[in-house]
Amino acid sequence: MRKTLKSGLQVNPLGRCADSFCPEHAAVVVTFQSRYSTAPENPVGYCAHHVDVRFVDDDTYDKRHWVGRSHVFPRSSYEIREPNEVESAELAWERGAEERWRAEGRVGEYRRIAELHAAADVDGVFVDGWTAAACVALHDNLSERNRARWLDMPTTMQCHVAIELTMGGK
Repeated sequence: MRKTLKSGLQVNPLGRCADSFCPEHAAVVVTFQSRYSTAPENPVGYCAHHVDVRFVDDDTYDKRHWVGRSHVFPRSSYEIREPNEVESAELAWERGAEERWRAEGRVGEYRRIAELHAAADVDGVFVDGWTAAACVALHDNLSERNRARWLDMPTTMQCHVAIELTMGGK
């Protein structure tokens, strides 16, 4: 699942390569250059390995494309470059997410679940993405006094209160 950063760069969560399940960090930006469209395409972040494998010269493309390998693309149709200053800063911020989540404790675990869309165990309670998103939304909008009260609750109570107050139901 790709994530679009504020600069328009599309990467996988945590600033990883946009190719399927690649665990490498995005290091190269690829933008499709259309001859017919006036609308700019969003750039996509890939690791160097996937750029070498997927984006080939035109002769190689003609040979591989007709063999049935539809996952290769001609380099002449794409702009391939290093990330600019803004994109590099956003990628660095994304890569530091795990550390920020760890520093936040239980709320960081909720943020991780909501961001990665992956249910996980939080203090012995299995929390899904929908509930985690409710907990994050509630935490971010509570006053300091109410936030302290909410953080003192056990995980099951936090999840129940968050769903009741933010989602309006059970």
